Amino acid sequence: MNVKRFILATIAAFAFVFVFEGLWHQLLMKDMYEATLSVWRPKDPSKMVYIFAGQLLFVAVLAFIYTVIGKHIPCKRGIAFGFFAGLLLAMPTLGTYCYLPIPLTITLMWMLACLLKGLGSGVVIAAIYKDKE
Repeated sequence: MNVKRFILATIAAFAFVFVFEGLWHQLLMKDMYEATLSVWRPKDPSKMVYIFAGQLLFVAVLAFIYTVIGKHIPCKRGIAFGFFAGLLLAMPTLGTYCYLPIPLTITLMWMLACLLKGLGSGVVIAAIYKDKE
């Protein structure tokens, strides 16, 4: 594994995920969250470290998996890799509807976000590794 390329792919995918998640949740889903305020914890900036850590771990693991199997996937741009990574993330999210008192639309939006996050991250990571290693 090329460590420099791995670090670059992780940083680039983290930047994508950070921007994507911010836009998705702060803009697109803002009204949905405000309509269900009683379900959520109060905003606490000190908890942002957990969000960052989760995003960083996600992209680091995804980039590592790509170094192992990505070069064997026919789609060189990472679309297939990212799609299946996103699908893998999205499926367990369906269960949130069962144990959180939220509308199904929030769960479905989270699932779509997972799919798009995986897809975008896969494309970014594959672009860093394109025709290399």
